[in-house]
Amino acid sequence: MRKLGVFYFLFFIICSCATKKNISGNYQYKGVSNGFPKEYNLSIRKDSFDISYKSQDASPNCVGKWEIFQDTLYLRCNKENVVMNMLSNGYMNKRDYKLKIIDNQKLKMIEENIILSKK
Repeated sequence: MRKLGVFYFLFFIICSCATKKNISGNYQYKGVSNGFPKEYNLSIRKDSFDISYKSQDASPNCVGKWEIFQDTLYLRCNKENVVMNMLSNGYMNKRDYKLKIIDNQKLKMIEENIILSKK
């Protein structure tokens, strides 16, 4: 029984390391929603990320920290302290994102139901 527990622990560590190793990079989605072009750009670095969204009338973006739990990537934007930035069209109202890691080339935005592909 103890050997089985050690096996599961090592398997979990190996899977976690393999996922984190290949997650960095630039991801993109371009498509059409309600007749208007829609574009997401996501750049994941070692300890931070930045995400931007372009639509007909706005181009909000945010920078923050990310973490992985199992096969899900969690993005949390940094808190904005300047009120004028919050009122601009560059402020991203949505501050938290969940992305399912499909493989090291694709991430699925769970709430938007779109797939970002690595550039």
